[in-house]
Amino acid sequence: MTALLSLRFLTLIAVAFSAVGALLMFLMGAVTTVQAIATYAGAGTAEALSSDAALDATVKMVTGLDQFLLALFLIIFASGVYTLWMRTDASTIQLPAWLTVNSVTDLKVQLLEVIAVILAVLFLKLVLEVTRAAELPWQVLVLPASALALAGSVWLIRRSEHPRS
Repeated sequence: MTALLSLRFLTLIAVAFSAVGALLMFLMGAVTTVQAIATYAGAGTAEALSSDAALDATVKMVTGLDQFLLALFLIIFASGVYTLWMRTDASTIQLPAWLTVNSVTDLKVQLLEVIAVILAVLFLKLVLEVTRAAELPWQVLVLPASALALAGSVWLIRRSEHPRS
């Protein structure tokens, strides 16, 4: 049994690489945000600032927002994995509510929520990019439908955890 319990140290791999992934996503988000500013500021004329440059900068900002969101989730995931499998002194460290993870189900629900938001952001990005085209293809509706399905499944999971008395 002790040998089996020592396997929990393998979860440190997930914690470490999630932290590294979070750092990478924060860096990517910062670079994308700087690119958005450069795109808009470097457009030059007032006419350029009002149309294509603004749209390009907005798409880049939405992409950066998505990258920051994923970085934040990776921090929550790393903290949650560490809390669930490694930390034995749970009462001595007070974590903020958004970092508190009580079960693997909590991590899965948070992952579903993040994926739903990422799908919504991807849809927004796609709509912004396609605004130059005459019309939006109907296949684009797969993204918001997927986000809605994920949001519904999160609602069902949360409802089953806290049934009405």
